[in-house]
Amino acid sequence: MENWPAYPGMLLHDALVLFAMVNAVGNLPIFADLTSHMDSRTKKQTYDTAVFTACGIVVVFAFLGHWMLQSVFQVSTDSFKVAGGLMVFFVAARGMILGTAKSHFVSSEPHDNIGIFPMGFPFLAGPGTIVTTILLMQEGGAYVTALAAILVYIAVLPVLYLTSILHLVFGRVGTLVISRILYIFIAAKAVDFVLTGLRASL
Repeated sequence: MENWPAYPGMLLHDALVLFAMVNAVGNLPIFADLTSHMDSRTKKQTYDTAVFTACGIVVVFAFLGHWMLQSVFQVSTDSFKVAGGLMVFFVAARGMILGTAKSHFVSSEPHDNIGIFPMGFPFLAGPGTIVTTILLMQEGGAYVTALAAILVYIAVLPVLYLTSILHLVFGRVGTLVISRILYIFIAAKAVDFVLTGLRASL
């Protein structure tokens, strides 16, 4: 409990990093395309499924990520920070240069399937988000990171509900700009992960 004053700051930090990594705003054009044939009720059910799926994946890795590293893969925390930081940097750099990948998913699939794949995974909880979650867990602890993830996906849900409106308001250019700004912050955080891991190793 002596570190309690630091928890709100860590929680806010983790939530902001994860929100930027999830980058729901950058995926708005894809979500609008995937749900364009659905009525409003079906869209809502699809978004609920996507957020629940993504949040479940991230929370599981927040609690089991350290165990998987130590017991299953036998990878040190510092080594994972370097490797994970490089991967997150690559994801962010790719996002800044190429933008969000277009989806070639067949939208005639049942909405539950679309909510799980590709919306839940990999768009809302892709490899980059999972790696970032494990890295944040190593810094702030599983409970703080899991709570941050839950708060992030609670915030993402209304964004998804307003996909059509936000897509019209921001437009393609606005969405690209916001997406790339978020990726810049993610790239900077990735560099911090790598430097922290290298300093500890050396």
